[in-house]
Amino acid sequence: MYFCGEVTLDDAERALRTTRLTVTRDGDRVGVRWGKGPELHIGLSHEPHVRLEAAEVAETHARPEIARCDRRFEVGFDDLDAVLDETNTLIEVQMTLQDVTGGYITMAWNGNLLAPG
Repeated sequence: MYFCGEVTLDDAERALRTTRLTVTRDGDRVGVRWGKGPELHIGLSHEPHVRLEAAEVAETHARPEIARCDRRFEVGFDDLDAVLDETNTLIEVQMTLQDVTGGYITMAWNGNLLAPG
């Protein structure tokens, strides 16, 4: 989830707590789970490489506005198949983070991009 602005991990955690997900916090990571489904781990990065990777995504998808993004929420998980089999958690996380940031969702496993709006 690439975005610009001052949205923090605390902001994301607050937004996720308004959903039907179970949300836990462990330092610089937020864990989320729908029922007994797989857990997703969310972190925030604003390291210099984020801008470089945002520029690559912008070029790949012909969306130059993404190149301005200097932050991203990184959503990780242990088992892609389990996450895709139980998509409620992933969809809820993606939509919630997109609402909070107005950002662009990239999916590493298939190269798709979901623009805001």
